[in-house]
Amino acid sequence: MLPASINYPLFEAALARFEELQPDPALIEGHLRAAGLEAGLSYVEHELRIDRDKYLGMVRARYMSLLSTFSDSEIEKGVEEMRLAHPEPVLVFPDRFAFVLGRRRGESV
Repeated sequence: MLPASINYPLFEAALARFEELQPDPALIEGHLRAAGLEAGLSYVEHELRIDRDKYLGMVRARYMSLLSTFSDSEIEKGVEEMRLAHPEPVLVFPDRFAFVLGRRRGESV
């Protein structure tokens, strides 16, 4: 799953909505422990490099389900915000994933 916050080059309203809607992996780990499971949480991060214009097109196409919660005009306003904030031709940012593992006590991996 994605972590509770992301460092994607998105517009501010999208980043805020993501944090509002995304469950915290640490809370899920806690729920697994409370249910009697052994639980662990780890993260893996990869660097992404994407052509800015291609990425802006992906945002317009709502490549993340989160972006479907915005109207066409909100997306266009957001894309303009992103264009001003990121003039570089290639966007470089971390794509980070959280892995929550729960298993019964004494069970091997």
